[in-house]
Amino acid sequence: MMHKNKILNSISILFLLGLFAFPLKQYAQEKDEYGRNLEELTLKKKGPNKDYYGHIYIGYGFIAGASEDSAKIKYGISSAFSLGYLWKWRLAKWSEVGFSAGYHYQSYHLEQDSSKTVPNNLLHKKEKIQINAVELAPFLRIKLRNRYHSTGTFLDFGAYAGYVYRTKQQTQEKNVNPNSKSTRTVNLNLKYTEEYNYGAFARVGFNRFILYGRYRISNLFTEESNFTELPNLEFGLKIGIHQ
Repeated sequence: MMHKNKILNSISILFLLGLFAFPLKQYAQEKDEYGRNLEELTLKKKGPNKDYYGHIYIGYGFIAGASEDSAKIKYGISSAFSLGYLWKWRLAKWSEVGFSAGYHYQSYHLEQDSSKTVPNNLLHKKEKIQINAVELAPFLRIKLRNRYHSTGTFLDFGAYAGYVYRTKQQTQEKNVNPNSKSTRTVNLNLKYTEEYNYGAFARVGFNRFILYGRYRISNLFTEESNFTELPNLEFGLKIGIHQ
């Protein structure tokens, strides 16, 4: 019985010593030669500069590139919109990898003149083809400047692939119906557009503000349609929604 009590007393003493030692360990931090706390002096990577980080982004851009007379677009109002989420992982001090997943929308406003053949030769007051897609986009990031609490200054190079889940051709006429000023016609799920698209992109970022350019490698129209392709360049601005 006495032996058992000694064991219990030893356990109790060790437990009490552990309780006292735990806070002592917490406060026994490493000091430099001037007595300053090294942990307090070291800036830690936070927010967008963590080794792993993710954030929402939103973007707006414009369609660019050469177009033929049969598929000429109106530049300046032919535009794109994107919304999604981006993940990134640090490889080394000056490099990261990541990918984004999101929604991408393009609207091609077609010029209305006698040379037009896409998607037909009918002329309207206004006409546009709209593409809605969901995309995945892996990328490699080269850091040009590292900053704490910031994504810094960087270059991204990557590729994207997407599924086109909804297409639309919209036309507008004026004074067709005597009871209205204009008439709008919408054709959905266009059979002459491809279901998948892919391409490459590059970006230059300054923390949350990112200038981007992307090039569509895939065809917008099916081979059977025999349509002239619309411009495949896009340039714009993306904003990272983070601290």
